[in-house]
Amino acid sequence: MDYETLLLRYRERFRADIVPATKEQINSFIINCKNNNIPQPIQEELIEYYKTCKSFFGYFDCDDEAIFEWIADDCLWLGQQDLWTFRCMVTKHKYAIGDAGGDSFGEEYEFDTIFDMLEGYLSEKTV
Repeated sequence: MDYETLLLRYRERFRADIVPATKEQINSFIINCKNNNIPQPIQEELIEYYKTCKSFFGYFDCDDEAIFEWIADDCLWLGQQDLWTFRCMVTKHKYAIGDAGGDSFGEEYEFDTIFDMLEGYLSEKTV
């Protein structure tokens, strides 16, 4: 399954818009990553996602500096859905589902890719 197919599942379930980031938004995201010392592999993974959808669950557009609000805690704040918080744990290079109280609900909510995290969230197990 690819991002587009997975995001279509999301759109059907939550009636969300799926709009690709503009070139300007991607460029702004890259600048914000460089300013916050985000490793190249994470930048590339997120850029690939943002080329299909400019935000994660409609929360922050990829050029929003708020994504980097928790960088001092070694996390990128990708978005939120209800009480669920979606992060990229930079040093661990994991994408996690958690809440305001923690980066993740546990190892079973930590994923190797943003795609896996989205798939995990959309699975019957987590939603």
